[in-house]
Amino acid sequence: MAAKTLLLALLAMASSLAMASDPSPLQDFCVADKDSKVLVNGFVCKDPKVVKAEDFFFRGLDKAGDTGKKLGSNVTAVNVNKLAGLNTLGISMVRIDYAPRGLNPPTLTPRHGDPHRQLFVGFVTSNSDNGNRLFTKMLKKGDVFVFPQGLIHFQFNPGYTNTVAIGALSSQNPGTITIADAVFGSKPPISDEVLAKAFQVDKKTIDWLQAQRTFQLSDQMLKNVSTLPLSLSLSLSPSIYIHLLRAFVPQHRLLQRWQPKSSSSLLAMASSLAMASDPSPLQDFCVADKASKVLVNGFVCKDPMQVTAEDFFAMGLDKAGNTENKVGSMVTAVNVNKLAGLNTLGISMVRIDYAPRGLNPPHTHPVPPRSSPTALGRLRHIQHRQRQSSLHQDAEEGRRVCVPEGLIHFQFNPGHTKTVAIGALSSQNPGTITIANAVFGSKPPISDDVLAKAFQAGDTGKKLGSNVTAVNVNKIVGLNTLGISMVRIDYAPKGLNAPHTHPRATEILTVIEGQLFVGFVTSNSDNGNRLFTKMLKKGDVFVFPEGLIHFQFNPGHTNTVAIGALSSQNPGTITIANAVFGSKPPISDEVLAKAFQVDKKTIDWLQAQF
Repeated sequence: MAAKTLLLALLAMASSLAMASDPSPLQDFCVADKDSKVLVNGFVCKDPKVVKAEDFFFRGLDKAGDTGKKLGSNVTAVNVNKLAGLNTLGISMVRIDYAPRGLNPPTLTPRHGDPHRQLFVGFVTSNSDNGNRLFTKMLKKGDVFVFPQGLIHFQFNPGYTNTVAIGALSSQNPGTITIADAVFGSKPPISDEVLAKAFQVDKKTIDWLQAQRTFQLSDQMLKNVSTLPLSLSLSLSPSIYIHLLRAFVPQHRLLQRWQPKSSSSLLAMASSLAMASDPSPLQDFCVADKASKVLVNGFVCKDPMQVTAEDFFAMGLDKAGNTENKVGSMVTAVNVNKLAGLNTLGISMVRIDYAPRGLNPPHTHPVPPRSSPTALGRLRHIQHRQRQSSLHQDAEEGRRVCVPEGLIHFQFNPGHTKTVAIGALSSQNPGTITIANAVFGSKPPISDDVLAKAFQAGDTGKKLGSNVTAVNVNKIVGLNTLGISMVRIDYAPKGLNAPHTHPRATEILTVIEGQLFVGFVTSNSDNGNRLFTKMLKKGDVFVFPEGLIHFQFNPGHTNTVAIGALSSQNPGTITIANAVFGSKPPISDEVLAKAFQVDKKTIDWLQAQF
């Protein structure tokens, strides 16, 4: 009987299986083309010229799910099947509704406090870790808990009223495997001899279990297994949970409209994009087939029997670029668009020519780090880091300078002769975001109200009217190596989260209360810094692709609250205005005047604001 009791404790394991790593994007975005007949890993890409803001938008996460099922829970998934813009971005979101005593847990007596305001969570370590240790915690309002990658974990609502949770997972389409159904309800069924030996019970017990298919344990059964949680899930991606209640925001009716007449909670689970690099090749090479009409993440492969040495060859990098332009520089790129053999190989190269006093203006590459050895001449190479400090490096002929991933950087030739540099980038198509063009030259333009507040022009003062509470590896040490984090963002009326980038993460955001006007700007390579904007209401979801400049603005007259999940344990934030005009020490006004095509007095005034 003891064996049967223990087995029953294992049966109601409801679990989710997330892909360990989605492919990283090879362009700004690859919106899923659901109408294509071509089957690939994920989805083929929609023509970027017909992509709209609606492709990054989902509505309805404020609607309660039906929990009138045997497990007493309901998952509303926002994955690539419902939000096409998630394709290749390696993240998705769910809303989980729990009925009172949801997921058929064992009898549980809360240790302290009001059980209406708690969530019981835990995870079990692997066989190798000293014998399947169970770590559990009772979460209260504002608490955060991490579920390491690949470990069985569970959540249980110990209260007598409904609970609501928001989760994000590190895959565009994580899938779900309910262990009880998979083990005892597969089609065709697993041999009862196999299961009897695996669970060390007789075949009759296995046959009875297989007949149940979906498990509804009686109160008596629960009493027999009162020491073990019955709702367990297996995830191949790490997760963070934060438990928020209506009382989290004093005198603010956060979530009251989500679940009237109930004590609600909010659970936010953020997770990571496991692959930071381009997808690895699965054969010797995958030469880009430029003639194919099929749009995928990168390019489809040319028939290897048709590949020649010319596919791996490009000429002309010895030719000087035309620097007779406003900034006095020219970039000649050798990427997958020019050298088809680079497809899937995760690297490209550039030649940069600088006239005397020439500038490669402040910019970022949305994904890869860059290594820039100087081929000829003298070059001042400056990178900008988070916290707005700056590093200056005078690179003499033959010296090498490395720029970390995603950071704003520029190069300036301070001399009176021409300079040439060669750069290697760790992506076949890295993309470039020139800050001045993206912020002030997007199509259509970003609202002047947003930019005025971001750059502190006019009478708006220095307060942006927003606050970001980050839960990253600096706050939870258990996040180390798990590549996940989350944020809560509060906005005052007319509050702004100013234009910024996350150099190492995609962000998926949902509005909990109020409304938000949001947008992002594509890179230079995407037809000229296109701006995608959307007005979000409570329950709406929006995606900001990795590395792109984006913002959120509360246009209303009441407070707004949003929860964001980011695909890095420490995604970093580069606030454009602060990094460009508020670095320490400041960027040369000569450099910025040339980059933004204004006089030095304007630059000096802007720098004085920060």
